Amino acid sequence: MALVYLGLGSNIEPERNLTLGLQRLRRDFIVLAESPWYASPALGFDGPDFINLVIAVQVDCDVESLYQQLKVLETEFGRPAQAEKYSSRALDIDILLFDQRVGEWPGMVLPRPDIWQCAFVLKPLLDIAPDAICPLRKQPLIEDWPALSHQPLSLCLPMVAPVL
Repeated sequence: MALVYLGLGSNIEPERNLTLGLQRLRRDFIVLAESPWYASPALGFDGPDFINLVIAVQVDCDVESLYQQLKVLETEFGRPAQAEKYSSRALDIDILLFDQRVGEWPGMVLPRPDIWQCAFVLKPLLDIAPDAICPLRKQPLIEDWPALSHQPLSLCLPMVAPVL
């Protein structure tokens, strides 16, 4: 079993889509932890605010298989296969960390660079893995927080209670 951290985000009916996405992920994987939910402005385009969170899951598959499963799930939530990076979405799921794996796979890089670039990724990750070490840079991820702490981010509560 691999320990994986997934970043989830939505700015199209986010409370509904994140709740439904989490229900589906709980059906398909062992969810070990869920961070608080955070609101942040759309990045790179004009659009509604996003709500983001991070979950820790255990999976019994390889990186490529997990990536494909998550892309299918995003598609089920209406995301086009070739969606623009900076666009609104009902459900976005990114693999942030997959055990201690480092490298490039089709469509992704591990660890995901957004971890040390975006507060809406790092803060919820640190909420559930405060002692996480970057497998690439071999340093605690908490060391990246001061450089990102100025980015707009606010704690929010889901409007729809998650089903556990």
